[in-house]
Amino acid sequence: EVFCEGTSNPWGIAWDAEGSGFVSACVVDHLWHLTETGYYLRQGGPYPPFTWVLPSIVKHHHQKAAYCGLLYMDTDAFPEPYRGKLVMGNIHGSCLNVDSLQRNGSTYLSSGEPDLLTANDAWFMPVSQKIGPDGCLYVLDWYDQYHCYQDAQRDPGGIDRSYGRLYRICYKGTPHAGKIDLSKETDAELIERLRSPIIYYRETAQRLLSERNSAQARPLLQAIVLDSSAAPKAQMHALWSLIGAGPLDKDFHLKLLRNEDPSLRAWGVRAAGNAKKVGESVAEQVRKMSADPSPDVKLQVAIAARKIEGLDAPAILLDALAHAGKDPLIPAIVWQNLQPLMDDRADEILKRVAENESLRGASGFAEVLPRLIERTIGRVNPDIGPIVTLFALASKGDHPDVPASQKCLAMLAEKIQDRELNGPRLDELRAKLEPLIAPIVSGPRNGPLFMNAALLSATWKDSSAIAAIREALVASDQSDPLRLQALAALLAAGDSNALDSVAAILAKPKQSSIALRAGILGALGRAEDARVGQIVLKNFQQLEPELQPKAIELLTQRPEWAKPLLDAIGRQEIPSSALNVNQVRKLLASHDDDLVAMVTSKWGSVRTERNPQREQVVADVRKLLTAKHGDAKQGEVVFKRVCAQCHKIYGEGQDVGPDITANGRASFDQLLSNVLDPSLVIGASYQARLVTTTDGRTLTGLLAEDSPQRIVLKEQGGKLETVPRSEVESITVSKLSLMPEGLEKQLTEKELVDLFEFLLWDKQPSDPAAKRLPGAPR
Repeated sequence: EVFCEGTSNPWGIAWDAEGSGFVSACVVDHLWHLTETGYYLRQGGPYPPFTWVLPSIVKHHHQKAAYCGLLYMDTDAFPEPYRGKLVMGNIHGSCLNVDSLQRNGSTYLSSGEPDLLTANDAWFMPVSQKIGPDGCLYVLDWYDQYHCYQDAQRDPGGIDRSYGRLYRICYKGTPHAGKIDLSKETDAELIERLRSPIIYYRETAQRLLSERNSAQARPLLQAIVLDSSAAPKAQMHALWSLIGAGPLDKDFHLKLLRNEDPSLRAWGVRAAGNAKKVGESVAEQVRKMSADPSPDVKLQVAIAARKIEGLDAPAILLDALAHAGKDPLIPAIVWQNLQPLMDDRADEILKRVAENESLRGASGFAEVLPRLIERTIGRVNPDIGPIVTLFALASKGDHPDVPASQKCLAMLAEKIQDRELNGPRLDELRAKLEPLIAPIVSGPRNGPLFMNAALLSATWKDSSAIAAIREALVASDQSDPLRLQALAALLAAGDSNALDSVAAILAKPKQSSIALRAGILGALGRAEDARVGQIVLKNFQQLEPELQPKAIELLTQRPEWAKPLLDAIGRQEIPSSALNVNQVRKLLASHDDDLVAMVTSKWGSVRTERNPQREQVVADVRKLLTAKHGDAKQGEVVFKRVCAQCHKIYGEGQDVGPDITANGRASFDQLLSNVLDPSLVIGASYQARLVTTTDGRTLTGLLAEDSPQRIVLKEQGGKLETVPRSEVESITVSKLSLMPEGLEKQLTEKELVDLFEFLLWDKQPSDPAAKRLPGAPR
């Protein structure tokens, strides 16, 4: 069965002493706490609709970002400072990283520790780590010059299959365990093994006891679990031996659920969920535990509520949410288990939300309420009434839930701006919601809900709200996010003055931030006005280098904007290299014959599959970089202009492609291949989509969501573009990477050399500890 989903290339799983699961991953953050029914941040690819995406448990980074194997250090063969830590193989860093864990409600936070081991050989790739029967650490080393499949595909003959290694790491000469065979031991001997300080014995004995499922061993195991004087690890492994053998005895199960130890109670709930069919008394006890003082228990109740037959899952889930406090995980898990029930039980769930007074003011309710409204909107022929009722619950009364109300208003405005809410449904929503919104809009402007209410009202073309939002757009003392929200509302309302305000902002770049102007260029795609092209082209030359690619991406979305762009290129006011090959393909996909003719006359036909000549380009650039040395500082400028639209490095840039701080640069050869031959190997998550819409736009990006309601594309520059399914005319999957071939044609020779000089270091080139990549020319 599926336990949870997400992360990126998870290649190591470990369980701590309480049975919490952890995974190491690549490219995205390196360590994750796994919770059943959770959905975790992915490197790429679409999420299911209405998913609450969970983050990692780290705020730190180790060297590089490719991990294999994960081990919870549970052994007395190492001294105390080594125990209880997570050890993971870092295959690009050629080392074993260490993280320590701290509880954070029902989940964890981790912090970095000094490396356990660093190799003096770049071929060292630790892919699996285990504790042996002697308590020592055993490490499997892949040992090869190539770390990634891209390298192997580029040079299959260079793979080495002869030198895999196995290391035993011991502390001060720890002796070998000698020959053992636990399968020949009696039940009593195996039960005694559950008290061992070495995890190898406890886990192996646990497995054997579960497989035997001995009637004689069961009461002995139950006695250890319920013995408060027993070692906690022995208790847990005794319990897991019982759970692994099948359903628990009813009387023992009830004692477990009523135990003083929250870890045992949580596992009692988890065992009930795994069994699915339990007695009425056990199910009733689980039902009562949604308000348990332990966050671990409440988390497991939220997971089990939908699994145990006969339970009123919506009631239990909402009660767990009401009692979640400020727990960072429980609201998300409640949602992940509640939202699938909306298909068949939406009316019942919404009624229960309205009746559950304890939800009002609950910390997690502010996060779940707008999701409930969004989920209601996403139903086929949704009833608008409950949406209004839900908002009224949060905004009315003596103690309105301001955060929940703000999030609901913002979400509704976004749905209208994206045109997911339109036509008769929008008319009905406005008719029913406006009596609640109008008094807020006509009230004091410093009210906590005024701006959110005004943004929503402006979006549905309320004239008084539009006037207030116009002021917010041009007010330099307002925050950039608010000014961008104002622009989105005005564009949705078709406000004729919005483009005049945009023109004024772009004409005076020193009076606004780069972030604001970048957001404006991203938002203008929703405008159906030929003046957009004129305004952007008029101000193109004074845009910063990192903003010019965003302007080109915008102008290639609609024929009426692209034609003036091509005219400007023809007059050499803008270099033809400003368009990358993917943007040229996008223009050729237009239904405008005149535009296609203009593009064809300049660029001719454009490849739709990888160019096999890229290998020669790689060889030519290798020779160039060997002969010439660049300026890393100037290379950083080139990176920000050309690469940062899709990639992050050292914390700057956009999360479209992988963060290349620690990815794709393990060696000089890998870097050359990834930069100059990006379509050699394309992961499924990085296959670009070309989408044409019914209103004449052409969009290219990576698929972030694909549902019956909408598709969401992550475009160059990092913007998420939502297109209602009803407005999608066609979708084409590209055989080429979103990262275009031909980078060397966009740059001068000096710019190319400078860019690689910036990328050829494993850290910021100004860092005294920075080293050139293996194989890089000196």
